[in-house]
Amino acid sequence: MLAVKGGKILTVTRGTIDEGTVLIENGKFIEVGQDVPFPPGTQVVDARGKWVVPGFIDCHCHVGIVPEGFDWEYSDVNETTNAVTGHVRAIDGIDFHDKGFQDALDGGVTAMIIHPGSANVICGTDIAVKAAGESIASRVLRDPAGMKMAWTAGGRRGPRPSKDVPYPSTRMGVAGILRQYLVLTQEYLKKLESGEQEPEKDPAKRFTFEILAKILKKEMPARIHSMTPADLYPLFRLQDEFGFDFTVDHGDEAYLVASELSRRKVPVNYGPFVGDRWIPMFPNSRPDAAKIMDDAGVLVSFQTDHPVLSIRDLRLQAAICVKYGLSPERAIRMLTINPATIMGLASRLGSIEPGKDADFSIFSGDPLMVQSRVEAVFIDGKRVR
Repeated sequence: MLAVKGGKILTVTRGTIDEGTVLIENGKFIEVGQDVPFPPGTQVVDARGKWVVPGFIDCHCHVGIVPEGFDWEYSDVNETTNAVTGHVRAIDGIDFHDKGFQDALDGGVTAMIIHPGSANVICGTDIAVKAAGESIASRVLRDPAGMKMAWTAGGRRGPRPSKDVPYPSTRMGVAGILRQYLVLTQEYLKKLESGEQEPEKDPAKRFTFEILAKILKKEMPARIHSMTPADLYPLFRLQDEFGFDFTVDHGDEAYLVASELSRRKVPVNYGPFVGDRWIPMFPNSRPDAAKIMDDAGVLVSFQTDHPVLSIRDLRLQAAICVKYGLSPERAIRMLTINPATIMGLASRLGSIEPGKDADFSIFSGDPLMVQSRVEAVFIDGKRVR
């Protein structure tokens, strides 16, 4: 048994407890409060004067699939052999010894979704993992955690290994390919229901249809690299046509359609950004976008797209948004319970409350203050940093 005693505890879902105690057993939080008794022999961590915070979560990164210290051209992130590579899986390209996982721990990030890249319309399946653990199997949270798709520059202007590879060159082309494969998936499902033994002989296509079928059945979402209203309106039309759920990943100008995103209950994994209008191709991006979307009722989390922005600096994006009007409480939720919900794992992650995985960090001060240090990180109740 482990007791973390005397710190300022941000439970996220049950308020803030000053000079509180968190009790942990078998990798789970079992009790949290101000006066929590614990038996003799309990290991005690002194957190007096410090902040105890749920592990942060990044719902869009490329840790381990883009190797640290190398250019993207050396990575396994983009399978550029076709516009549709739904048969590939992010887990097969990840180096679990990559330094990016240590970067995550250095920033208090304990869980993440790792995506294949955006050089395809249908890119492959992503995976939700913890930043550390005794084995790869113990670290996997969801596999697949969704199907990565890409709507904008990566999908239309990504690297082409050959002029014979059929990449689309316009948004119309991207929408056309996605609509084509969703219709083919509907036909695949009809053949399965009719008892046809071999509805699709090509293994790559069959695997793609199997994953897209999960999306059509709303068993998992599409996670779509998209930035502007011009990307999102075609997605809304496809959603009306086929009835699937999706997340907006990046969403540089998504705040412009915040009310529609809220109405449709489409979450946004927002970022990366380091200030105002940092990407010239998105001149309408602004640092209070997260607040605008949150005020409209959109479920928002922050993402780094690591290594575009180091996953170590995930919390700094929240700090910037606080500077531009977002409340600290809402900013912390965008680092914890919101991404846990978007990941589909809010029953396990995102807050300090009994029954959840004991994933948390101890900060020297307010985690939204730049000068605060990560002093310790625990995953499943075990110290990993």
